[in-house]
Amino acid sequence: MAVTMLQDSCRWMGISARRGLLILGIPEDCDEAELQESLDAALWPMGHFTVLGKVFREEDNATAALVELDREVNYALVPREIPGTGGPWNVVFVPHGSGEEFLGRVFHFLEQQGQTVESVAGALGMGLRRVCWLRSVSQAVQPWVETLRYQPLGLFSGRDQPAPGEESFEAWLDHTEDMLHVWQGVSEREKRRRLIEGLRGPALQLVLGLLADNPARTAQDCLVALIQVFGDKESQATLRVKCLTAQQQSGERLSAFVLWLEVLLQKAIEKGALARASVDHLCLRQVLTRANLIEPLDEALRKLRMVGRSPTFLEMLGLVRESEAWEASLARSQRAQAEEGDGARANAQADARAKAKTEDGKVEEKGQEQEDKEQEDSDNHDPAPAPAGLGQAGPSEAPGGPTPAHMGSASGAVPGGPGGDPERLIQV
Repeated sequence: MAVTMLQDSCRWMGISARRGLLILGIPEDCDEAELQESLDAALWPMGHFTVLGKVFREEDNATAALVELDREVNYALVPREIPGTGGPWNVVFVPHGSGEEFLGRVFHFLEQQGQTVESVAGALGMGLRRVCWLRSVSQAVQPWVETLRYQPLGLFSGRDQPAPGEESFEAWLDHTEDMLHVWQGVSEREKRRRLIEGLRGPALQLVLGLLADNPARTAQDCLVALIQVFGDKESQATLRVKCLTAQQQSGERLSAFVLWLEVLLQKAIEKGALARASVDHLCLRQVLTRANLIEPLDEALRKLRMVGRSPTFLEMLGLVRESEAWEASLARSQRAQAEEGDGARANAQADARAKAKTEDGKVEEKGQEQEDKEQEDSDNHDPAPAPAGLGQAGPSEAPGGPTPAHMGSASGAVPGGPGGDPERLIQV
């Protein structure tokens, strides 16, 4: 029984049972310093060791401690008992020549070489019965082989001041919850081992105690217990006040606010701050009084409140998302209309500019035609050249020469000339 407990504890912690010791019979009131001193005095010939955790065993009414050595157990040096407070403490280790450890090493080697049980059996000329037996053994140790294919969790101890390398509970919890979803194809036993591997101190003692009380507990059960003990320490009154004062933030979508409010309400239920029957009513109250609602949704929710029917979380979320979809559709329609109006105005302005340009061209053309016509009319109305001898110089007249009048008077002045008789001049 004690050897089985040692093997299970080593498997949960991810260490080789060949390097583990289980110390039984430690009094519950034995402090850490006294335990370390007693172990140092008894185990120093075996090299360096580490106390991985302790758990209280009701059947012994004492504490058991799991110790990891830095090398495999030396059967010639390992003590059977350790002198300590309250009497000798029994030392449990895996007996020499354990078949399970040997099989584990064999299949670990095969895994590293990329071989299967069937291929090795065929190469050795084994019969079908032996191959089937080896296959069943392979399936039995497969969870152990799978431990080589994952990254371990971070470390969490539950101490007020985490040691170097340890994480806060919130960070460790987020990573662990994600990994539990990833490990859905892994056996429950392997999940527990991987969970325990990331624990130290009080957190490890809690989980080991739960598994000692009921080895069938799942990794999720252990995680829930850790949350209850090391989770948020908010009081019921604080959570109740948070629920009653929750409101939608500026720029926050209504659906996001409803989701956050539901998480807060469920947390309050888990802590006993709210009754489950009052959650829907409180959610409706907060949405109506602490959120920005469009008129149709506000009217629908107020009607539900008047008839005394509070929508469930899923119903509320459906109404909110439908409202957001309608509001988004309305915004798109208004934006399209605005863009269409802007386009129409732009087209009208372009048409007006084109029309004005055309009119300007016509006016300019008419002005040019009028100007040409006026010029033509001006050319047509200029006076014609006068005949020679009627006050304008003829072609034969030299500038400054005598005019006909002068010539006439000159000829009249000549005695006996044709111009001497005035009447004759008239007749001519």
